[in-house]
Amino acid sequence: MTRHNSSVTLSILKDLVSFDTTSYKSNLQLIDYVHNLLSTYGIEATIIKDASDQKANLYAVIGPTDKPAVALSGHTDIVPVDGQDWTVDPFSLSIKNNRAYGRGTCDMKGFIASVLSALPALTERELKRPVAIVLSYDEEIGCTGVRPMIEDLLAKNIQIGGCIVGEPSAMKAVTAHTGKQVYRCSFNGTAMHSSLSPGGINAISYAGQVINEISRIEKILKEEKTDDTRFAYPHPTINIGMIQGGKAVNIVAEHCQFDVECRYPPGCDHRLFTDGLPHFIETRTHPLMAKEADRAGASCQKIVDYPAFTIPDDAEVVQLARRLSGSNDDIAVNYGTEAGLFKAAGFETVVCGPGDIAQAHQADEFIELEQLSLCDSFIQNLVGELVHDGGAHG
Repeated sequence: MTRHNSSVTLSILKDLVSFDTTSYKSNLQLIDYVHNLLSTYGIEATIIKDASDQKANLYAVIGPTDKPAVALSGHTDIVPVDGQDWTVDPFSLSIKNNRAYGRGTCDMKGFIASVLSALPALTERELKRPVAIVLSYDEEIGCTGVRPMIEDLLAKNIQIGGCIVGEPSAMKAVTAHTGKQVYRCSFNGTAMHSSLSPGGINAISYAGQVINEISRIEKILKEEKTDDTRFAYPHPTINIGMIQGGKAVNIVAEHCQFDVECRYPPGCDHRLFTDGLPHFIETRTHPLMAKEADRAGASCQKIVDYPAFTIPDDAEVVQLARRLSGSNDDIAVNYGTEAGLFKAAGFETVVCGPGDIAQAHQADEFIELEQLSLCDSFIQNLVGELVHDGGAHG
């Protein structure tokens, strides 16, 4: 048996971090790197490109193809570093104080590196049950990449007996997380000199009225609480994360746009936002603006939508994650993953990966080396189970 060396994980992580796979950029260099690495072990991979040919998903099945696989799922994209005050190069792995620094180390290239470092063990040992490596694009902007990959897995009847999504959870099983919907609200008014502002249509002013309505909805939704006490925020939460509008203080603002999200735990009724906001803009804001000028108006477009996730505590894949990690903790988180989409496709799923979500999306993002070691052990334990025909059975 090949003994695992954690330095291999760090070497692969160094390579993965060097690829700038920010969501608005291509991830093909990283996908080619993984494809070539798999090829050196004689592993065939399926690559699914998007319409632009600039992004791709990759999946590969290792082991017998007549039994359900345990899928190890990770996303290859990262969030931007623009405007953040980094003290290290975000695209060059830095090791200090028992931490690995770099964009994506925690979210979630550390998990991917740990999986890829186990390729010798996965190929040299005779697996009784297969492993599927599943890598997607554009998770950070709404889990968009994983959807066509799930469709391909289903179309080709590739059996998945359990899916482990390696988002940072300190190697503890996550059995519930929030869903999310994001709306883009756009307002078109009429530009003119501010001295004539009473005769104009100020897009920012109308956007402000909608923001007031969102604040009203937010207060009501705080009472829509889940009975699951594990959630830090047991009710739907709303955040207006981006807003743009206007050209100068002496010009009536012709355009304004903002993006607003709603995250909601499983079982929480969030329709007051997801139905109410579009209805308010369509029936109140837009008619008022359009009445003043033909070219004026407002719109509300859904740009992100993924479901909340929950899985029973006694599900086989949850029990598998607990055995592999040695932790019986069962947690719920307020962030989201593609787990809900895998579950909706019929794949029993759990979230379990290295790192602390508090480090994700930050300047000087890092992952503790101990967390990488725990993940390495997790994957090695999985290999041991699959050699002896263990794992999730579907």
